[in-house]
Amino acid sequence: MDGEIVPELLAGVTPGRTRIEWARIEAWLGTPLPGAYRQLCDRFGSLYVGDWLWLHAPVRFTEYSPFDRELAAIRSEARDACEATGLPAPVFHPKKGGLLPFGSSRGGEGVFWDTSGEDPDDWPVVVLAHAAGAYGNARWVRSGLTLVPFLEALVTTGVRGTDGAEYGPLPASMARAYVDASTSYWTPPDRAARSDPRRKGLTAGSGLKALQVLVPPQPPSAGHRPPEERDDLPADYLALIAAYGPGTWRGWLRVAAPADLGPGGRREMPWAVARRDDDFLPFADSIDGDVLGWVRRGDPDRWPIAWVPRHDDPGPAQQLTFTSVLLSWLRGKPVGTVLAPPDPDIDLVDQATFEPWTVG
Repeated sequence: MDGEIVPELLAGVTPGRTRIEWARIEAWLGTPLPGAYRQLCDRFGSLYVGDWLWLHAPVRFTEYSPFDRELAAIRSEARDACEATGLPAPVFHPKKGGLLPFGSSRGGEGVFWDTSGEDPDDWPVVVLAHAAGAYGNARWVRSGLTLVPFLEALVTTGVRGTDGAEYGPLPASMARAYVDASTSYWTPPDRAARSDPRRKGLTAGSGLKALQVLVPPQPPSAGHRPPEERDDLPADYLALIAAYGPGTWRGWLRVAAPADLGPGGRREMPWAVARRDDDFLPFADSIDGDVLGWVRRGDPDRWPIAWVPRHDDPGPAQQLTFTSVLLSWLRGKPVGTVLAPPDPDIDLVDQATFEPWTVG
């Protein structure tokens, strides 16, 4: 490996070899990768640089996100940071000349290759950096340096971009990342996902049965009791709660238990009720403060769904069941303007999650 400082810093690092089938990895990515990166990954796996920056290797670490999810998260974070800062949306590989992520920082920054050159060994490193403690103040640092020179500059003088933007310096240290986790061979998702039975739930069937294919219910959480039989709430919601219990869908939408709804309930949300001029009963809210509920009129099984966005005017009531809205959302077709659209960089099956609440 070229360079002087990187080999010196790595001299005392114990290798952590895990088999990496580069032909499959590069076929999945649709491009060859720089040789220096491959050498580092083959010998050490993922690296932690300067107590701040991770270089991700295509290796599976127990209890940590798989490689494809790491890359997807870097792209998603970069897209959000650019939007918050007012920068143009980044163009990612596999689009021609797009950015290909391979690293991230403790501060949510992304490290990419500029793939516009034909030879991967000549690809310069690009960083989307954040000002300290100031999300929404992102800047691109186009180093003009390939991987090893970039790392050496990062832990010595700091990186000065081609347009004058600076990044670093970081402490002169390198170590294997995730040393507390065991490592194993990582299978690219284009093959692993084909045999996932949940994928049928993206297209086949409807209602609760289809939802249970896409998101198999977990065993009831501690203290969870099935809801009592009652006729004052929609039957599809009660069936959903009976199957899953209260909890959080896709890490974003929090669905409450029947006992927590209405006046005096723990999920009463009176501010949302006050913003509507109808008989609104909230039953779910997002981590961003948006609220979903029913407009109570007539038979509970025909109550329409209504939205109260946190930062917008309340939406009109729609004649839909919550289960159909939930399933459509998890299939990547959100109804209305409140439910967050799917992340374009993460497989829909991987986004279809449910975390039950532990009842204390």
